[in-house]
Amino acid sequence: MTDDKTVLFVCLHGAGMSRMAAAYFEQSAPAGWGAVSAGVEPAQTLSQTAARLLAGTSAVAFLDLAPPRGITAVSHPDRVIALRNPAIHFELEGAETWDLVHAEGEPQREEIRARVDALVRTLASDRMAIN
Repeated sequence: MTDDKTVLFVCLHGAGMSRMAAAYFEQSAPAGWGAVSAGVEPAQTLSQTAARLLAGTSAVAFLDLAPPRGITAVSHPDRVIALRNPAIHFELEGAETWDLVHAEGEPQREEIRARVDALVRTLASDRMAIN
């Protein structure tokens, strides 16, 4: 049995925003944490916009290139974060909703990166408080 914990990032199609969030999280995740992205209505392929927005950043190495998966991809995530679509919150009990100000492009990417950075700091400080 493993003590690893999982953050499930969810957006409508699991192809863009959740992929960027998971890539940024994986890049700087606290010890014992990992991320998975998913969609309520999974797309057929990764968003080329997400791939373009992460190209040239260090997070691109952590971008999951597999086809988007549904919200059942992780049976018992430790944390669920729904990006930009409040309706997702109701489908996933206990989900935290990130209401993003920016709808697209580099500003959205930077907003997601900043939110992930804050989450990583919180999880790392929670871990330190437990130890």
